[in-house]
Amino acid sequence: MRKRTMRSFALGLLASASLIGAAYYLSPRTPPTEQEVKAFLKQHGLIAIAKDEYDQLRRTGRKVAATPTPKPSGQTVYVYRLVIEKGDTPESFAKELEAAGVIDSARSFNDYLQQRGLARSIRPGTYTVRSDMDYAAISRLIAGP
Repeated sequence: MRKRTMRSFALGLLASASLIGAAYYLSPRTPPTEQEVKAFLKQHGLIAIAKDEYDQLRRTGRKVAATPTPKPSGQTVYVYRLVIEKGDTPESFAKELEAAGVIDSARSFNDYLQQRGLARSIRPGTYTVRSDMDYAAISRLIAGP
């Protein structure tokens, strides 16, 4: 290659990287949906309160112990037989679990697996999962040690 050709190629790469970067950083962000926020809070064991209630608690300076919400006694528990074959991606079976009503959000479950480094240690097999299991229990079931 000639020197001029190499410079033109490098300039093209620089220009395209600049355009892609500008488009990425200047594009509007979509806020999370209410369902995604609820799934995130549930996954991390957090609760959300109104701002005025928060301000009142800060003013009084007292701490309130978080009480878990009791589950209704007649709650329906979904049982699903999950089949993971070799080569299946976490996204695919997370969508299956969401469609079956076992988990609230396929995206948050997939993020959970990615954050803990479990996405690559999923074992192929047939598993029975229930909707009363949390993300940790499901991941212990399907992921190798």
